[in-house]
Amino acid sequence: MPSAVRIDDIYRIAQPVACRLSPDGARAVAVVSQPDREQLKNVSHLWMCDVAGAKKPFQFTHGKASESSPKWSRDGKRIAFLSARSGKSEIWVIAADGGEARQLTNLGGSISEFEWSPNGKKLALIFTPQDDEATKREEMKKRGEPGHESPMVREISRLFYKLDGAGFLPGGKAHLWVVDAAGGKGKQLLRDEKYTEGDPCWSPDGRAIYFVSCRTGDPERELDRNDIWRIPAGGGRFVKIRKFAGGASNISVSPDGKWIAFLGQPDPDARWSSVHTKLWLIPSTGGKPALLSRGLDRSISNSAISDTFGIPPTPRPSWSPDSREVAFVMVSEGAAEIWKAGVANKKLDPLLQQPGVPIDWDVDWANRRIVSAFSDLHTPGEVRVDAFQGSAGAPRTISAFNAKFVASRRLAMPREVWSRTRKGYESQGWILLPPGLGARRKCPAVLYVHGGPATQYSKVYFNEFQVLAAKGFAVIYCNPRCSTGYSEKHMSACAGDWGSLDYDDLMAFTDECLRLEPRLDRRRLGCAGGSYGGFMVNWIVGHTDRFKAGVSSRGISNFLSFVGSSDFGYAWPKGYYGEDNAWGNTSKYLKMSPLAYLKNMKTPVLIEHQEEDHRCPVEQAEQLWAALKWKGVPCEFVRYPQEPHGMSRSGRPDRRVDRLERIVAWFGRWLR
Repeated sequence: MPSAVRIDDIYRIAQPVACRLSPDGARAVAVVSQPDREQLKNVSHLWMCDVAGAKKPFQFTHGKASESSPKWSRDGKRIAFLSARSGKSEIWVIAADGGEARQLTNLGGSISEFEWSPNGKKLALIFTPQDDEATKREEMKKRGEPGHESPMVREISRLFYKLDGAGFLPGGKAHLWVVDAAGGKGKQLLRDEKYTEGDPCWSPDGRAIYFVSCRTGDPERELDRNDIWRIPAGGGRFVKIRKFAGGASNISVSPDGKWIAFLGQPDPDARWSSVHTKLWLIPSTGGKPALLSRGLDRSISNSAISDTFGIPPTPRPSWSPDSREVAFVMVSEGAAEIWKAGVANKKLDPLLQQPGVPIDWDVDWANRRIVSAFSDLHTPGEVRVDAFQGSAGAPRTISAFNAKFVASRRLAMPREVWSRTRKGYESQGWILLPPGLGARRKCPAVLYVHGGPATQYSKVYFNEFQVLAAKGFAVIYCNPRCSTGYSEKHMSACAGDWGSLDYDDLMAFTDECLRLEPRLDRRRLGCAGGSYGGFMVNWIVGHTDRFKAGVSSRGISNFLSFVGSSDFGYAWPKGYYGEDNAWGNTSKYLKMSPLAYLKNMKTPVLIEHQEEDHRCPVEQAEQLWAALKWKGVPCEFVRYPQEPHGMSRSGRPDRRVDRLERIVAWFGRWLR
């Protein structure tokens, strides 16, 4: 008999987060991540799946260290992956038929990206060296000398000196290397310490490597202006390919070598969250880019959010073998869809439109199918095979990572809702009621606001919502203006003006949920959210008292201090407001800050924040806590050590459990 979802069920969820097809399309290697109770961390391993479904998936790698980013060699005989088995992120290689993996690189820093050469003899990679002081400490530790664990004195000289999830950045920059696939001997192709490189991609003949880099002006001030470059595979003179000023990413060279597909937008001065990311095509020799995604008023990205897989990566566009079509992912109305574009005729056609999200995916053009790590409302994720839209064949699930968990739990199924503001603007959302709620019973309801804001709630399993529903709380959640997955007008409506139209949408959605579902108790409403969602909770409690309790997670309370303390907060004024900096107009940034409305705040708030959050630093929570406590508003402040911004989806599992227990207890205290 299925039982209620429990808070510690996070240990039972095995989350597929990546999926890569073998060159012949017969096998798929998946990365499956699961919290480990003993190690108190998430551990990811490779699993091998038979695409035909005749054989059960089996775990392909083992051990205490994680593996990620698997890449098949072009002949399908080897799989390279990243792992810190030796203490650093290095490339390892294993035979596709199994055996012991061997460490290929030993560069002593961090490898973040890599790609096989067409003939399988080399790999291009992006490597960041560690600081000399860190290397010195490691040598001291090996020799057993005291002092190797004492905190380092840091001399900061860069504007962009820290990054959430990575911490303080080393002095050396990320550069393009090529290593030999047999012995691991490496060669650094670019060395200028003013610049970084990323996104390496081989030409089909293996003679050149394409990459992205911002090499004009001050790269740390121009975070969105990457150009596409080409360099000989052996090193030498490199040339710029792309000819417009906006940023480029996710580059993909056509099999015939004539074209480069990439994602980006042409206006470098466009405000963040004000324009969609689009799919472009440019001749590999240079020229004027052509827009391939014209007519799709959606962002070409995968920004669907969940607390089990986070925000999925957006893969490179996938080329058909004849170089005539290219496949890509976009978000639309609570789902992620895969489409294709014709190179010559620019014709757009859907390949996969299903309720849910392909977290990571690969295209088998020969057999007209897509293999993906897929999540929907019924499961955190499985490996699935979908025929191209319009082709025969129903979706096939070829794994069972979460089958036992799903079968053993009573999951709540959401009801889709479209709300409308007084001025007629629509927003999509969902109502999740407690399982088994009687027809005449009322229950408290919690309004959740997603982070971003350029993300979207989607038709996927969301563990935090299921936990609250199991504890007797309804969860209502929507995609207000500023969210992705809808028109550019929808996404850009609040760019530089958070707390305006988005607030209107959230209040209208709450009203509509109360109208449609009489079992929601309007006298027992709560609100919760993280990051931008945490900002909105802080904003909401300063503008209405309709909510009886709030949970503010890793949010913003003071934009003026945020600009100077966030990892790339210094770019915020230009990115969102078209201004050079915030310090010349301090009154504006304070007015946009929730703390400016402290006099209106009386709603009890649980503030939870991570001490290693470099995106929305913990000082934001400290300011909110001090203000609420001084004013006498009921509040609690919980700080999680050693955790970055994304703890709720990828942090230490025992701390994630503690966080959920506190949220349930807080709403239980104020909404019962």
